[in-house]
Amino acid sequence: MILLLEVFFNGVYSEYNWLKKEYTEKYSNQKKYSELSPKQIRGIIDKYYNDLHDNNTRKLLFKSVEKIQNILDKRLKSFENDTYNELNRFGDLSLYRYYQFVVAYKKALVKYYKEIILN
Repeated sequence: MILLLEVFFNGVYSEYNWLKKEYTEKYSNQKKYSELSPKQIRGIIDKYYNDLHDNNTRKLLFKSVEKIQNILDKRLKSFENDTYNELNRFGDLSLYRYYQFVVAYKKALVKYYKEIILN
């Protein structure tokens, strides 16, 4: 099934659209042929954690972000059996980079909500 249709049928299209827009504006480098580095992932987590505190970014529901992550995870797992070499182990590398961005945003949400709950 096409990714957009799957996202639309799960009711998380607006969240997917916002995350995709954020990713393409700031972190999608078309000339990059590698995954996001741990330093970039920490930077994404810190940036969105600080932006959530300052109300500079949109606060998405955790369930919605988790649904998007699960959809992307299923899509990436379908590539696991089809790839045979180490260079193409994720199949669609741009999709994998977006998946890493979604996971990093989810970690920032978790960090933000834990702090709110503990206070």
